[in-house]
Amino acid sequence: MKASATQNGLTLRLIAGTHNLIMGFDLQDEERTGCLGFSIQRTDLGPQSAPLPAVQQTSHWLPNTLRFPKDSADTDYKPSTSDRSPVQDFRWGDWTVQPGQSYRYTVTAQYGQWNQLVPGASVSIEITTQDPADPACSVFFNRGAAASNAYNQKFGNSDPSRLPADQQQQAYAWLSRGLEEAILSFLTQANDSTYGLHAVIYEFQKPNLLGGLKAAVDRGVDVKVAYHYRHANPKDDTWAKNAAAAHAAGLDAVCVQRKANPQSAISHNKFVVLLKDGHPQAVWTGSTNWTEGAIYGQLNVGHAIYDFGVAQAYESYFQQLYNDAEARPLKTALSRLTPVPAILPPGPCILPLFSPQPDKRMLDLYATICSQARSLMVCAPFELAQAILTSLEQVTPGALRFLLVDKTSSLGPTQEEKVIAGDIDNEVSVATTLSSPLHDFQNRLLEGKESYHHAGVHIHSKIIAADPLGPDPIIVMGSANFSNGSTLLNDSNSLIIRGYPAIADIYVTEFMRMFEHYLFRGKIAQAGASNPLGLAEDDRWSAPFYEQGSIRATCRQLFAGTLSS
Repeated sequence: MKASATQNGLTLRLIAGTHNLIMGFDLQDEERTGCLGFSIQRTDLGPQSAPLPAVQQTSHWLPNTLRFPKDSADTDYKPSTSDRSPVQDFRWGDWTVQPGQSYRYTVTAQYGQWNQLVPGASVSIEITTQDPADPACSVFFNRGAAASNAYNQKFGNSDPSRLPADQQQQAYAWLSRGLEEAILSFLTQANDSTYGLHAVIYEFQKPNLLGGLKAAVDRGVDVKVAYHYRHANPKDDTWAKNAAAAHAAGLDAVCVQRKANPQSAISHNKFVVLLKDGHPQAVWTGSTNWTEGAIYGQLNVGHAIYDFGVAQAYESYFQQLYNDAEARPLKTALSRLTPVPAILPPGPCILPLFSPQPDKRMLDLYATICSQARSLMVCAPFELAQAILTSLEQVTPGALRFLLVDKTSSLGPTQEEKVIAGDIDNEVSVATTLSSPLHDFQNRLLEGKESYHHAGVHIHSKIIAADPLGPDPIIVMGSANFSNGSTLLNDSNSLIIRGYPAIADIYVTEFMRMFEHYLFRGKIAQAGASNPLGLAEDDRWSAPFYEQGSIRATCRQLFAGTLSS
């Protein structure tokens, strides 16, 4: 959901997801002189269906980690508030909103001196966040590894596994942020013998998720599962962990092992089809494996699609995998089941694509989507295919690209220096990690209990968002990495979702949450204790945002909604 308003030369646009909200500001050039930043006040109005009475509404200033140098000698980045430490940026996020709630934001430009601020133009907007209980917006992201400061405020600087039992469960639920609960909720929709649950899961190991399937079996639901099995590679013990977990959960009778794909490939799906009277109703898909590391460590997404045609396509794919189809006939079958279009059809549409594919047309389609986008956000855990990298090399005047990568190697050895040096017109955020007990806990999950593919991987979502703030957004998501191996060898799936702005708003706000967290972490790591970050005491901070044709100027206008066509 989006809303915008302009007052006395100050423009504010709000972009609301479910748990996050992004603000874009723009200030007329003549109002920039003497501006020291923006103060942001939030008023909680309650649910849209039952707004709070005025006497119960609460207001507070949003925090700002940075301060004026003379305001404090602290170097530990403890937050101040934006009434005292105004935001010196034209893009800001509130990562603490709740789904289905209404809020009022008031943004005020501040002038004067650092210790005597004088308010200028001010603008207010009311907006309601989206509710993932709505089947049209059933998208769930976990907390991810970025939010350790917020974790410390709630649970202290402690390893979650070493907290007291009651706090431990609260910490796990906080890290999951509804993702684990959403998987279980999807399974419970199959509440009697008229339903079916057909699943293909790569890492099939988390006891309570497997318990959700066992409970469905006990309800008489038609449960069938195919999980990854590759015994020939000594480094890959995922199959053994899967088999042991399935046996412990009492699911042996409903599980098969996906063996027939080449031993150089993996069965990389994480989807569940919901059926009623044998007819597909919905599908759960995304990047989330059924492991502790996937839920409590890595950034992951799960998305439930309530569309009969999409669900039928996934059910047809499931039957191929459940019957252990060989690679060559499977590629032929999938190229017919969901043909890769040369040109993406107009929206609104939801297009599933399945791997393995006989050729690279799927990657070529992604590259075309990237190259044609005026604004682009790419989240990539592993190395991008050359076609996509080539599209990122194409410098288009006025285009803006955001790259969130787990490691700079995701960009390929020949691209890393070019991208980081800024030779390509991109903003880049790398999964920079800072030492903490939470970080160590997450690393143990990712390096000890996950398969060797995921050791140390903190960004695991696979997302392309093309022109996501416009009227015709395109979102690419799923289990498939944007790589040759994922396309040509592995079992995997993607969804291309075009023309659904509400869905795009959720993906954008989650992407930017992680992007901003890791970007700030990188700045802290680069600055060091001897050169702490701080606010400017005059208006020179804003100059780069008004340089004609610069990345920052384009970004200012993009998020504020003032970018000309």
